[in-house]
Amino acid sequence: MEEKQTCCWAALSLSNIATVFLPDLLGREDAQYEHKLVAISTTGSNERAQKWFKAHKIPNPESIVVYNSWQTMLEQGDFDIVYISTPHPLHYEEILKALKCKRNILVEKPATMNAAQYRKCIELANQQGVVLMEAMWTRYLPSTRYLKEELLPKIGKVRRVYSDFSFPIVGPDLQDTSRFLDKAAGAGALLDQGVYALTWADLALNGVEVGETNVVHSSSWSVPERSGEVDDINTVVLANKGATAIVTTSMTLPGSSKPPFYIRLGAQKAAPSVRIEATEASVAIPFPPIRPEELHVQWYGYAHLNEDGTEKNEIIKKPVCGWGIWYQADVIAAAVFNKQPCVIGAEESLRVLGWMDEARRLADIKYDEKLEQI
Repeated sequence: MEEKQTCCWAALSLSNIATVFLPDLLGREDAQYEHKLVAISTTGSNERAQKWFKAHKIPNPESIVVYNSWQTMLEQGDFDIVYISTPHPLHYEEILKALKCKRNILVEKPATMNAAQYRKCIELANQQGVVLMEAMWTRYLPSTRYLKEELLPKIGKVRRVYSDFSFPIVGPDLQDTSRFLDKAAGAGALLDQGVYALTWADLALNGVEVGETNVVHSSSWSVPERSGEVDDINTVVLANKGATAIVTTSMTLPGSSKPPFYIRLGAQKAAPSVRIEATEASVAIPFPPIRPEELHVQWYGYAHLNEDGTEKNEIIKKPVCGWGIWYQADVIAAAVFNKQPCVIGAEESLRVLGWMDEARRLADIKYDEKLEQI
């Protein structure tokens, strides 16, 4: 067996999503590359970092360099890719610094607070000759790739899309100091969850042929009985020539917010999270839309009907190995090691960020101007 090439990672912060991504990534036999964590930056003590390594079963913790300054890690560290997973209002400053240090970057979604910030990052990444990628991991899962490569070209013209990512985060037990209720930390269902729901709309509307898609409606209700006007129930309507997408979010409905997040993400929901309706067939994607393993297809074009004229139904199963966040790591590693400097998914990320910008404007969802500056 041919020995795998090793991709060395640095983690900028030990965030909640990092506690899922890094254990999912390291030591994965089914990955194309051998992914290895070699450096982290944390505002905590070295002792706390070692406890974190042990708690999350990080391989070879004694060899990981711990920095107490993320700037110093970017300037001095020896690694192939830096993974940025701080709250999204911090991303822009951190990306710019990493790019100035000529670092390859995987940054959590949304990559920046707005499209203008990310456009600036894309410019600088191209100038510096490095690889930049937004960590929209759902795009790289087996079921998503199958949808885009195999199903979308066959189901005819997409006419209507329903895309929802509602996930109970805010409940009675959540403290007011939580990051999910702090607008200074970018709190809000549109940025936190809408980025996924809008990504599915983008996959459906632009998966075969890219056309001009505009936000024609956006409305929002804030989290009830909490201060700060943090957006919760959002409805965004997109339209292009001949197709409409209705995108919804909530971080209070439906379901219980009490179990751990991985239990909540495994909950059975009454309706699919995503439904793509085209001229020949419809595709339904069960909850959770961030990690789909099945595509439910109903064929109703005349060429596909049963003998009695009824629709044909099939379920296409595409299992995910582990959490599945690691698939994107192979994608960016391939670009780095094949010496293909680029911004992976730049057009897609900019489209979704632009839709969120317009949806926020129409629904009057506002953040401090300092978070939006270029």
